Amino acid sequence: MAISIIRTIILYCLLTLAMRLMGKRQLGELQPSELVVTLLISNLAAVPMQENSLPLFSGVLPILVLISLEIIVSCLILKFPLVARLVSGSPMPIIKDGQIDERMMRKLRITIDDLIEALRQQDIFDIRQVQYAIVETNGHISAFCYEQHQNATRGDVLPKAPSDNGMPAVIISDGKRSAWGLSLCGLDDKWLDRQLKKHKCDEKQVFLLTADKSGTVFLLKKSEVEKKTV
Repeated sequence: MAISIIRTIILYCLLTLAMRLMGKRQLGELQPSELVVTLLISNLAAVPMQENSLPLFSGVLPILVLISLEIIVSCLILKFPLVARLVSGSPMPIIKDGQIDERMMRKLRITIDDLIEALRQQDIFDIRQVQYAIVETNGHISAFCYEQHQNATRGDVLPKAPSDNGMPAVIISDGKRSAWGLSLCGLDDKWLDRQLKKHKCDEKQVFLLTADKSGTVFLLKKSEVEKKTV
């Protein structure tokens, strides 16, 4: 029993590392080659978990080979567009200038019901509003509506768009500073030290500090949180 648990933990750690190495995209919408690798890895991992008589390395080796192949193919896709088209295919338009391409839909084996459902998921309930619809390489259908049916943006409503201060990022969380947050806002440690001095507190006393590109700061001390919870 203990051996089975240990083998399972090792394989779990290996597969978690594999998904990290293959990139974030594997966690969302999969390309055909990525789906194949994911299915194969799941099947290969199940064998050494169930068969204690099988050497663990014999089950791990094929997984490592598949991970290596996926990383190599991903690098080739980045460098050679031809490889990307061979492996993942190309986006296919099924609506052009409001006209449905029945030949392309038959080629892709997409029914009109499939198309209508995909449009509804994008809050489009009238197919006549769609100027272009494209089947992406991962199977998702992207739609572009005529101008009069597009949602208004802030630029359409406001005479002058406000300055873009970016997304507020966490700079300090529970007494620990985030280098990634500082980098996202274009700030540095010297700026943070000045803010801490301005608010007369130490980094360890901060429960949450956020900032944006303009340097707008929100600071919440641990002492303030403790008072609210009492």
